[in-house]
Amino acid sequence: MPDETIRYVGRTWEPRLVANGVDPGDYRRVVGGLETWDQWYGAWMELGRTHEGLARDAESAGLAVTAGEACYRAALAYHFAVFSWTENLDEYTRGHERCVGCYARALSSLDPPGERVEFPLETVRIPAYFRRPAGFARPPVVLFLSGLDSVKEEHATFERFFLRRGLATLTLDGPGQGETWYRMKMRVDWEVTATAAIDYLLGRDDVDGTRVGVCGVSLGGYLAPRCAAFEPRLRAVASCGGLHSLEEGRLHRGLHLARWLHVWGARDPSELAVRSRGATLADCAGRITAPLLVVHGAQDNLIPPDDAYRTYERAGGPKRWVLYPDGNHVCNNIPYKYRPLVADFMAEHLR
Repeated sequence: MPDETIRYVGRTWEPRLVANGVDPGDYRRVVGGLETWDQWYGAWMELGRTHEGLARDAESAGLAVTAGEACYRAALAYHFAVFSWTENLDEYTRGHERCVGCYARALSSLDPPGERVEFPLETVRIPAYFRRPAGFARPPVVLFLSGLDSVKEEHATFERFFLRRGLATLTLDGPGQGETWYRMKMRVDWEVTATAAIDYLLGRDDVDGTRVGVCGVSLGGYLAPRCAAFEPRLRAVASCGGLHSLEEGRLHRGLHLARWLHVWGARDPSELAVRSRGATLADCAGRITAPLLVVHGAQDNLIPPDDAYRTYERAGGPKRWVLYPDGNHVCNNIPYKYRPLVADFMAEHLR
């Protein structure tokens, strides 16, 4: 009989992993064979090695596209091995490094291809993936922001919706996320990341850095409106399954508590409370003047709809609220509904 954590995982995680590129058969085979949470890391790392082996075989046969596709699947497997795995930092780092390495090998096989870029933020450099739609000389750009346990390597399936509408994407690891976590932890004034990203885009001649929007999921659904509140150059903002405040502690429990401690670099809940003080939209959402779209699922078991509605209610500019009655957290069980909605919203306001 699976333990309580695996039973919870079985009930809730499949839509997210599948929506973000994991093969449904892989998910069911891996999770269906688990009985305890401590087996999670090893099982997903083994899946990653399997796909990495397929990539090597394809490379040896000169099949570049097949190799890239296998590297992409390997990257996702390594990512999901560690996305909630904070029990062992050495294992977390090993899995994350394999994820980044495999994704680098997969970039050229994406359609359109991806480019790894970096831009400065104070004393560090922020890593990101840039993708530009074919046939557009200087397209607008969507900044894409990850959730609490996601990283920039997770979002190619969502990026596709923007790219097909003529929008470039810049998907990044900001403070406290992915590769940047090792150099800079989560911070209250996270909006400085958007400012640095726009400054970088203005220096590129293959995009229009004056037409930039921002989209975030889960934690990113808090960060995106926060960026729009303080960065007036953002032309549109979409929040998907977002929180209203990080200082209230609604998710500081179980696996989620460990992740909150991790991203903030805090030793315990008391230190977490100190570090996250002021991380709220309550006192700044009224500064948002760019068009805002807030999307939420009524069946969200992590962030209740009324939390996201507070952000919508307090925003100062044009705004739209969409609540899907059948949607789960970030509506990952109905990506065919909410992702086109978000991409069409961005295209309307950035073109």
